[in-house]
Amino acid sequence: MHHRRLIFVILIACTCAAATRPSTQPATRPAGSTGDPALDFLLESASDLARTPTTLPSKPPSTRPANPFTDGRKNAGVRPGVIHLSNGQKIRGKIATTQGKPLRVWVEKDKDYHDVAFESIASVDATLLWERDEKEWRFRESGSDVKIYSGKTYPLRELQYTLTLTDGNRVEGGVVAPLDVQTKDGRFTFVLNKRQKGEVGQSLKDLVYPVRVELE
Repeated sequence: MHHRRLIFVILIACTCAAATRPSTQPATRPAGSTGDPALDFLLESASDLARTPTTLPSKPPSTRPANPFTDGRKNAGVRPGVIHLSNGQKIRGKIATTQGKPLRVWVEKDKDYHDVAFESIASVDATLLWERDEKEWRFRESGSDVKIYSGKTYPLRELQYTLTLTDGNRVEGGVVAPLDVQTKDGRFTFVLNKRQKGEVGQSLKDLVYPVRVELE
């Protein structure tokens, strides 16, 4: 619709230009030319607009992370092991993290990250730094700067992890990494989180987390 309006305006301008230009014209001119450079430019612009597609190209397809358990070849990044959860449950199966990615550990005393290959880890142990039921605050009304307590809470905790390596060395610090577990009952994902936040209405007990990971 926008293109049609613009073409209409250009054609009106062309008509006005044709009415006001001198009546004398060269005896010969290129095919498709009016003999008036300004008028030729307007007509060519209108033709280009008419040929412009009005539909946007489709979005490129999104890609999903590769499943480490579907590779027919032996994958060094998949380790048999067991995950101990804070609710006492044990999940045994094949364990993997993001393919080709090490576990990145923030070591506070070094003020730096240490990358640890998943293949070199023997175990991971979580240490609880603190946890609490956090109050939910919300704005009194739209556009207001005043917050009021909703009467509800959500669980919040902070953790750090000790990675014991197969050579006996240890790396301790904050980690954020997924752990995929393939069991006979299906595939599950747990996350090693530096800070863990639950949903409003949940309790700290409801917010389950891995307390220990043992890898073979």
